[in-house]
Amino acid sequence: MLKGLDHFNISTSNMTATLTFFEDMFGMTAKPAPGQDGARNSWIYDGEGRALVHVNLREASGDDGPIHHVAFACEGYDAVRERLVTAGHAITEYDNRKTNGARQIFVSSPEGALIELNFRGG
Repeated sequence: MLKGLDHFNISTSNMTATLTFFEDMFGMTAKPAPGQDGARNSWIYDGEGRALVHVNLREASGDDGPIHHVAFACEGYDAVRERLVTAGHAITEYDNRKTNGARQIFVSSPEGALIELNFRGG
């Protein structure tokens, strides 16, 4: 079950400008993503310590748009996984509990939007 928006991911060709914008305009704090090179992958945290914006460096000539994917906070990993697989959706799974505390499922919507489902805790 979806519980809420977890974060959104921005693909940028100018990491410094993007991080500075969120820090200066919204009072957020940028840090390297856990286990990642901060020059290529950073997370931007709100005042409560939630990493609401994830930023990835891309080449300036990249064809992708600025929003890479949307992520939802979820519960019921096994049930959600089974529902997706039974319906015939291709999924990619990651167990990142040691780095960011989440098990993740990625699935594409029918029009190709990348959806990230994050399961934290139990």
